[in-house]
Amino acid sequence: MSVEHPYDKAYELARALRRSNEMKALAKAWEKISRDPEQRQTMERFRELSMELQTLQMQGRTPGEEKEEELNRLMEEMRSNPELREYLEAERRFGQLMSDINRILGGPVEEIYKN
Repeated sequence: MSVEHPYDKAYELARALRRSNEMKALAKAWEKISRDPEQRQTMERFRELSMELQTLQMQGRTPGEEKEEELNRLMEEMRSNPELREYLEAERRFGQLMSDINRILGGPVEEIYKN
């Protein structure tokens, strides 16, 4: 009987992710917005600002009103743009897939602590 190696399975999972509908949709949506420098800049600024605000919140600090207003403005801009909205939805679906996979992978560790 051969022993299964977790790294081999991890590479297999990576290949499956590349072939998944969620990854394909994300890549297609990113390709669309990458063609337009303005859309790409909007998305990159949104990500940068989101990370900055999340870091501040994790540190127990309150983000400045200006930054929150900018984030809200960017969110509204993205919601009103079909291609950016499509990208956000593809990113959400892919994020859900990754979250589910992480939950499944964490199962063996949870089992240790339940016993």
